[in-house]
Amino acid sequence: MSPKGMPLLQHGDLKISQSGAIEAYVASIAPLYKDLTPQQRAVDMMFMGIKEEILANCAKAIFTTQKEDKDKAIADVCTLFDTWGAVFEDQIPAEGFIQGLPYPTPADLALLNITISYMPIGSARKLAQYDFGKWKKVMALCERVKADEHVKEYLSASKYTDANPWGM
Repeated sequence: MSPKGMPLLQHGDLKISQSGAIEAYVASIAPLYKDLTPQQRAVDMMFMGIKEEILANCAKAIFTTQKEDKDKAIADVCTLFDTWGAVFEDQIPAEGFIQGLPYPTPADLALLNITISYMPIGSARKLAQYDFGKWKKVMALCERVKADEHVKEYLSASKYTDANPWGM
């Protein structure tokens, strides 16, 4: 539940908030992911957690730090992206998907979310004029994820992935 008592996800009698919990729940009931091993689920959760860390730090930079020191906000965003970008480049495959399956899992989707979502990550990237293009393997992976038929269908119908509600 959110602080105001409104769930962000309702599925039957279940009402939950917090994106990590929602992502984990949806991944656990998605038919495509029913046969993932505990180890594969742990890797997915790790990437989803990293995404949440990036999201929180980007929100801090654009909503708090920038108000007091824009240069520090820019430096913080660049350091954040450079740090995780290097980790991702080292860990993800040059071909295929992170789990080695013929389809993307939540780990791959987390990286796609980092690179294409607008709020707050894209807004922070815009503030810092940061180019994700230097993450060659990450961007190639994201192109493969976007080409997946289910992801492609979702992205073509979504109004929210690149939404900019505050005009930032």
